[in-house]
Amino acid sequence: MAAVMWIEVLARDGDVRVRQRVDSAEARIGRAFDNDVVVDDPHVAPHHVRVFRGEDGELVAEDLGTLNGLYAEHGAQRVPRLSLNGHPGIRIGRTTLRVHDGAHAVAPEKPLTPPRAHAKWDVGLTLALFLLILFLNWLNMTAEASANIVLLPMLSLATALALWTGLWAVLSRIFFGQAQFALHLRIAVTACIAIVLWDLLTETLSFSFAWRTIADHAALGAWAILAATIYAHLAAIGPRHMKLVVGVVMALVASGAAMQAVTKSEMRETLGQRATLGDLRPPMFRMVPLATADEFFSEAAETRARVDRARTKEPPGGSPGDFE
Repeated sequence: MAAVMWIEVLARDGDVRVRQRVDSAEARIGRAFDNDVVVDDPHVAPHHVRVFRGEDGELVAEDLGTLNGLYAEHGAQRVPRLSLNGHPGIRIGRTTLRVHDGAHAVAPEKPLTPPRAHAKWDVGLTLALFLLILFLNWLNMTAEASANIVLLPMLSLATALALWTGLWAVLSRIFFGQAQFALHLRIAVTACIAIVLWDLLTETLSFSFAWRTIADHAALGAWAILAATIYAHLAAIGPRHMKLVVGVVMALVASGAAMQAVTKSEMRETLGQRATLGDLRPPMFRMVPLATADEFFSEAAETRARVDRARTKEPPGGSPGDFE
């Protein structure tokens, strides 16, 4: 008895539409009904391609002299014959097929996480996120507490989380067949906690070391967290061309980060460096010594002298009278 082979006909989204078992020494594929695998594609010949085993026992696909020819799954050049060893995908007409030997090894099963498990994580992570934000708002509060100050940020965050999660759930439903709302909410809430903790860390380090650069470039870390979040959402959906999709998304995120950095640099040149480091922290967080009074007044005198020189300097293009 000949070795078994399996031929898969893929749908446009990459899912397997038909999986046909073939026990004969070779398989013929085409539109005619006497083929081992019948393909409903007007661009496929009645007898388009045959698949057989070469002398080394490996599967080979051979074009049967058709008009539209035989291609590798991602190839752009027509070939008369194609070895399927390690590259089981072929393209005929507008149809993609994959041919596997019966002994082809498949990936191990993925762990299944019940939806209720994600829901439990959602409740715990969401509660932790809101408590963390309430605590930080309380630390930074300089006015009398009111419902608007406390509740509006929480409602805004809850609305944003619902919209973001709903968008990914819709995409997951379209491409994966399941919304997986609880899983996408878990990813989104985890990302929010990471962003809040990253902002807290950068502001604290900026205050502790009196280093404004840390706070100024903290947004780069937030962009990195956003990129990781999008990757996690995409991995949960599992698009067909994962590498291509992730590459495009990461390029867009990098472009956004670069645009923000350029905008901030231009604002700094136009408006000058901001006067404060950012959020204040308790004095015990300070890691570098404070400037002495003499150092402060010396720097203030240098700044005053620099401003006086700039005030007496002629503006570019001549004196003001030249424009009258």
